[in-house]
Amino acid sequence: LNGLKNALKDFPDIELLDAQPADWDTTKGTELMASFLTRFGDKITGVHCANDNIAYGVIEALRAEGIENMPIVAYDGNPEAVKLVMEGKLLATVFTNPHWGGGITAALAYYAATGAFKPSEEPKEHREFYGPTVLVTKKDAADFKAKYLDAVPSYNWKDFWGPSNGQIKYK
Repeated sequence: LNGLKNALKDFPDIELLDAQPADWDTTKGTELMASFLTRFGDKITGVHCANDNIAYGVIEALRAEGIENMPIVAYDGNPEAVKLVMEGKLLATVFTNPHWGGGITAALAYYAATGAFKPSEEPKEHREFYGPTVLVTKKDAADFKAKYLDAVPSYNWKDFWGPSNGQIKYK
């Protein structure tokens, strides 16, 4: 939540009405969105969801109220979410690339265990880094689906840092 609040500082015209945990759960997402609709009504102009499962619930709550064109953004890039993006029911999902995350974790552990990689000798930027993500919108959803969902992308597991999005920065 702190990251979202920090990012919203760059958009003073966007007001965060509320933020509640939905525990990654579709049903809780539905219940919370129904509650927000009762409390805030037309003040709601968009929804940010911590994952795709919550977004499914938000979409259901909005549908129950006859609301069809609410911008909703979520995270995971699950097949159902990509389908909803293609249908225009979800504005975007952010693919967090579990293929790479799982593979690079196994590769780092393997090379550390065999002595080919020595974590203690690595600089800080190799200890704390962002994994690759992909923003999936209606414009590129079909290409994304073909590359990441219909096929398994290949990676060079010896290139630990190439696909990363840089070092985690702290203020």
